[in-house]
Amino acid sequence: MPFLTPPAWTDADLKAGRNRAEALFTEQRREEGPRSFERMYERLRPQVEGLFNASEDLRHLDANVFRNDPGAWQVSRYVTGPPISQEDLWTLVGGPKFKRVPPEYADATAEAIRVVLDPIRFPWLREGRAPTAEERERAIVATGLLWATQQLGTERRGEASTRQEMATGAALAAGQLTFDASRKRVEFVDDMARGTYSKERVIAAAKCDVPARLHDGRLFALECKVSNGPKNGWKRVNREVAGKATGWRAHFGANLVAGVVLAGVFDLSALVSARDQGVVIFWEHDLESLTEFVSTAS
Repeated sequence: MPFLTPPAWTDADLKAGRNRAEALFTEQRREEGPRSFERMYERLRPQVEGLFNASEDLRHLDANVFRNDPGAWQVSRYVTGPPISQEDLWTLVGGPKFKRVPPEYADATAEAIRVVLDPIRFPWLREGRAPTAEERERAIVATGLLWATQQLGTERRGEASTRQEMATGAALAAGQLTFDASRKRVEFVDDMARGTYSKERVIAAAKCDVPARLHDGRLFALECKVSNGPKNGWKRVNREVAGKATGWRAHFGANLVAGVVLAGVFDLSALVSARDQGVVIFWEHDLESLTEFVSTAS
């Protein structure tokens, strides 16, 4: 079976796709508006209040706080100045990467948080007193807003990624590829059966969001990327996707096609550069071209 050529987009094609993706991104953000942020804040505020209650307004942030509530370390990351990342906290604690604080690390967790408590939001701590009702309320609101900002961004990225990968899988299935639930590492082309696709797997030395094996025998390594701005888009497409594609082609040669499904905001020059490096670009808002390609390559 001869190899069929993937779509070859002109600069004008890429510009049109980019403009449509950006318009959809803007429309979605406007529809969400402040309601999503308000809902997130209202969801998280009780946990902030719970930490304040358990620690006597942070004046007694000790190991018992984390023994009684092993999940309290998440909100505790946002009472520090500045907020501390999960990775940084795990490093400071010196233990495993936990989802709930192990009892034997409760003291270390309390100490890691306590020494970097924010003196601006919580002035009563350095003054050795209880907060006024107004100070306490302002501190709870400020902490809840910090956490809500981060959490909303994290959830948006996760939801967008899940949505995109599901849409991509549906487009492949519409192109007569069959889902394969295997998560086995792909080192050789025949590690995937022809006419199949799967969820994230390692191809050679790098993870691939939606790997597939076309009926013509080639591996089809598809990445899924969402970007909220040109700078972020350049990183997503050129550093991540094009970088992986170079490694995959070095491993599989002509037996590999590298592609990416995009949504959000991207600079045209980033798209042109990725295309010129052999990455086939598809858009989440128009996956018919993806379905058509895998169908004709069948």
